[in-house]
Amino acid sequence: MGGLHEHQIRGTCCHRHLRTLLRGCGIADDTDPIVPAVAIDALPPVLVGEDPGSVTLIETTTRYGNITGTTDTTEFSDAGPQRQSASLTGIVTGGQVVLSATFPTGTTIFTGTLFGTTLTLQVPQQNGQIENYVLRPGTAADYDQRSA
Repeated sequence: MGGLHEHQIRGTCCHRHLRTLLRGCGIADDTDPIVPAVAIDALPPVLVGEDPGSVTLIETTTRYGNITGTTDTTEFSDAGPQRQSASLTGIVTGGQVVLSATFPTGTTIFTGTLFGTTLTLQVPQQNGQIENYVLRPGTAADYDQRSA
């Protein structure tokens, strides 16, 4: 048998019970490596992106492709930094992402693609254009430093 390392497992489970189950099915033995369960269709929990006019932090939890979380964006202008926060919900299926951001002023839908750990969102602009906004794994400290 090829062993557990050739299989992807959705969600999480107890490795001891998994090994027992796989041994009973003839899939694993004591020499097969146990690979931690991986989340399929999940965003990295913290993403940070920036362009010349803004920096964005997205903090999410993904469970079975369903996304919940928050986003904070700081936009830079002559009047000084302007910060916006929103709650997020959405889905990720394969490499396709749809996020709904609920701001105090209304809701905006973003679509995008996930390639590895990089999320590229198509963000509607005030002039009607769509801008690709790239976010990569980071920390809240990264966001704070860039938005200061």
